[in-house]
Amino acid sequence: MRILALALLVPAAICMAATPAPAPVNAAANSPTSAAPSVPPRTSAKVSLISAPGSSVKGDLLLTNQGNAVSIRGEITGLTPGKEHGFHVHEFGDCSGPDFQGAGAHFNPTMDPHGGPESKSRHLGDIPNVKADKDGHATVDISAKGLTLVDKDGAPTQILGKALVVHAMPDDYKTQPSGGSGARIACGVIR
Repeated sequence: MRILALALLVPAAICMAATPAPAPVNAAANSPTSAAPSVPPRTSAKVSLISAPGSSVKGDLLLTNQGNAVSIRGEITGLTPGKEHGFHVHEFGDCSGPDFQGAGAHFNPTMDPHGGPESKSRHLGDIPNVKADKDGHATVDISAKGLTLVDKDGAPTQILGKALVVHAMPDDYKTQPSGGSGARIACGVIR
């Protein structure tokens, strides 16, 4: 029995000895002084708006960095024909739940009062209303000042991962804290 066990161990030992050693690690390539490849900052993102229950509002938008602003362009359908609707960047990228309350309040890293897009003091998420045509369709072409999509320095003005929300009523640009814009009828995460 011992001879059989020994006979099985000898070929296994020979195979292990014949296996090549792993290649040496290139220490220079893994040293802290070697430069990591740089990742360019994101310059654009997309938003697909989803409808709240009872709403048919939906749309697709493209957001692009423009220095000290973010361009928001695209189409929104299912709006109340001929009416304006509040349109805001909200603080969280959570469009779950039937009322989209997971998106939180307007994006407001400066802790300013609500205002219009041209107000000296305003939430950074306070952007212009969208206006529907007679068919409930809106072409969006907005330059949202003071926002960045992604900032290489991690500025608090970044909106990637936040939500865009369409409201049932127009924003009056003065009522606190949200412009009296009413229910959230569509929401989409900036991705």
